[in-house]
Parts: sequence; C-alpha cells; structure tokens
Amino acid sequence: MNIRNKIILLLTVSVLLISITINTSIYFFFYTITTNDKLNYVRLQAENIVGQLKAVTNDAKIFYILNSQLPLNGMIRVVNDDSHPVMTITKETEFTEFKPIFKHSQTVELISVNKVKYAVASFPIIWHDGNIMMLEVTASLASSYDSLKILKLVLIAASLIVLIPSFLAGRMISNIILKPIKSMIETMEEIQRKSIFKKLELKTQSKDELYKLGSTFNKMMDILAKNFEKQQQFVSDASHELKTPLTVIESNASMLKRWGMKDQALLEESIDAIYSEAVRMQEMTKQMLMLANHDAEWNLDIKKVDFISLSKETSKLIKNAYGQEISVNTIHDKVIASADKQKMKQLLFILLDNAIKYSTSPIELNVGYEKGNVFFTVKDYGIGIPQEDIAHIFDRFYRVDKARNRETGGTGLGLSIAKQIVDSHGGNINVVSKEGEGTSFTVTLKIDAFSGENLHVTQLKEYLTENSEKISGEKIVSLSNIRAGSKL
Repeated sequence: MNIRNKIILLLTVSVLLISITINTSIYFFFYTITTNDKLNYVRLQAENIVGQLKAVTNDAKIFYILNSQLPLNGMIRVVNDDSHPVMTITKETEFTEFKPIFKHSQTVELISVNKVKYAVASFPIIWHDGNIMMLEVTASLASSYDSLKILKLVLIAASLIVLIPSFLAGRMISNIILKPIKSMIETMEEIQRKSIFKKLELKTQSKDELYKLGSTFNKMMDILAKNFEKQQQFVSDASHELKTPLTVIESNASMLKRWGMKDQALLEESIDAIYSEAVRMQEMTKQMLMLANHDAEWNLDIKKVDFISLSKETSKLIKNAYGQEISVNTIHDKVIASADKQKMKQLLFILLDNAIKYSTSPIELNVGYEKGNVFFTVKDYGIGIPQEDIAHIFDRFYRVDKARNRETGGTGLGLSIAKQIVDSHGGNINVVSKEGEGTSFTVTLKIDAFSGENLHVTQLKEYLTENSEKISGEKIVSLSNIRAGSKL
C-alpha cells in the first residue's frame, strides 16, 4: 500500500472511530437520561398517590384517585401480602400478564418483559382496613426507546456520512503532502535516467517542512553538481597533466628501441628525459593523493615551532638548491606557535618555490606577531598575478599561464596543498599581487589554536625561562606590561 492510500485510510478510520466514540457517548447519555427520568416519574407518581390515599377509606374513592393518576401506557395496582392484586388500573392488556410480587420495602427498578423495558415503583401502604398492601406504579418505556432507536439510526447514519468528507480530506491532505515528494521522485528518476542535475521548482516560499524539504533537496543538488564538476575537472586536468609525461616517456622509449643502443648521446638524453618525467609523474601523483585525503586524516604532529628558525632553515635549503637570494626579516628573537613542523616546512617550500619560479629578484620572508597571531609573508618582485586569476590560484591544477608553468615544471597543485595545510591548522592564507610588481603570500596562524594559550602567556614563559637567573625575589614582572613584539 502506497503512502497516499495509507494517509486516506488512516484519516478515514481515525475520523470514523472518533465519530463512533462521540455518537455512542451521545446515545448512552440520552439513554441514561431517558431511563432515569422515567424511573423518577414513577417514583414521584407513587409518592403522590400514597399521599392522597392516607385519608381515603372508600374503595370507590381509591379507584377514582388511582384512575386519575394512571400513567400513559402504564398500570397502577394494589397487591396484598400474599402477592395477589387487590385493585388493578390499566388500559393496556399486556400489563395483566405481569406477575405481582409483594415487597416490604420501597423500590424503584427497571424490568424487561417480552423485550420491552418498564419502570416500576413499589411502595408499602396501610390499607383502609388496616392491612399492609403494596402500591405498584408501572410505566412503559417503549415510546421513549422508540425515540432512542431513531436517535441511534441518526447517529449511525451520521457516522457513515462523515466518511465522505474524511475520505475527501484524506485525498486533499495526501495531495498536499505528497506533491513535493512526488515531484522530487520524478526529478530523481529524471536525474537517474538522463544523468543530469535538476532542481525542484518551488513556486511558493512557505515556512512549512515541505518547502524546507524541497529547498534542502535543491541545495543538495547544487552541492552534488558542484562536486561533480570539480571531480570532472580534476579527472580531466589529471589526465591532461599525466598525458604529457607519458607521451615524453613513450617517445623516448621508442627512440631508444630504434636507435638508442647505437647512439650513446641519444641514449643518455632519452634516459635523462624518461627519468625527469618519471620523477615529475611521481611528484604529481603524490600531490594528488595528498589532496584526495581529508584534513583529519593527516594526523598532525602538533608541537611548539619556532618559525624564525624554521624559516632560516628552509630558505637556506632553497637558496642552496636554486642559488637565489632569500632574506628572513623579523624583529623578534623567536616566534613560537603550535603547529606540525614538517607540514609548515612543506608549506614554506611550496611558497618559496612558487616565488622563485616567477621572480629573478631577491625574495623576502617576513616573520612576526600580529594581533595575537603568528604570521609569515613570502614576498617576491616578479611578474605578479592578474587580478582575475587571484580568486582561482588555490584551485587544483589551475595555472595562470599554462605555457609558463610547463616551462617551470609546475603542476598546478602546490598552492592547493598549501591552502589545505593552512586550513588543517585553522589558519588563513591571503595573497596580494600586482602585475609587473610582484606577489605576497601571507599565512596567519593562531599562536596556540590547539590549547587556547595566548601570546602574553607564551612570551612570559619564554622570558622567565631565559631570564630566570636575572630575576630576584624582589622584582615583580607585570603581565600587563608584556606586549606582542616587545622585548623584556
């Protein structure tokens, strides 16, 4: 059974049960009222007759009184202590079949004879001759129960009639609820059938859950489409990047197969080319695998890192490898922050290598504190980056000048890796560039993002450690006098 039929069935059955419960309660309410009214009626009638008979000593007068008090569709009779009727007043023949039973106490009860209900009130009285008699007043409930039967039929009909609007309401509610779901299913089936990303048409901007469901679905489609495009672009770019080294390797291997064994110069040239492209493929594959991993899977080894020492060490290695001048500038003796040292070293390698590729002038590496954070800036005076390309330089395989990157051996993955390293440390990386003047990459990190320790506490600890022998018991160091960048 589909959801539509379930909603209609559930709503119809629920309304029917509620209607039956209410109508049954109404019926029994009127049934109780009718029965109690009739019982009270015969009781009051009997009490009234007893009051009138107290001073009467004449049977004719008694007969007159009893006849005048006779209930409609009822009977009045006097029964002696032997359960024999002394006097019976009635207009209905069926009452003559009632077997009299003498009772010593006052009673009011409901009896059933031949499936007909009767209200009977019994009162003991002293007859005019001094004997104890029982006055019995009986009234039929047949006419009242006939009205109750009509009420029962009306209530049953009402319970059945209410099924029609409940069924229609179920259909309407199911249409309202299932319309966006049906639209979503059709859209999903179309996506599956045509392999496209399609969103729902939300005509009204209501605040209900159905609108939120459709809106969430559309947002999910946007995310899936965006990720699919990125995946397609990544696969396309990766294929394109790997195609060139594979082609170089294949062509050189083909030359070696034909003439390389006889030509020593060609042999050495081909081997060098194959080796160079194989190394580039290896590095590119390593970078792509690194980007494929999530930040949390990097297992960062967080320790206190001196960025001045790290910057000098890294720039020295780059300088020895490329022979280009790199100056490390700072006003501090140490710049400490919590970070993964190897990842920070890799980050510096990427930024310095990127600066060297596009600048022949000396490169500046500035390190210090700023607003309670650690920063370092790699600044070159090279060709710069066009403004329209700055927003995309951290995208995978994005290259401002593909021909220039091909000459320098770039894969377009370095800055993407740099961005991911910075993000994994909870920092920020910003770029400022102007064509023909140069580019600056600035990385900002919290001093201790992983434990919440602030700059003042860090500097105080360093000062106390380095100057513990100089501090006497009488000297007080105020934390409020310690400032970022100040020397104690």
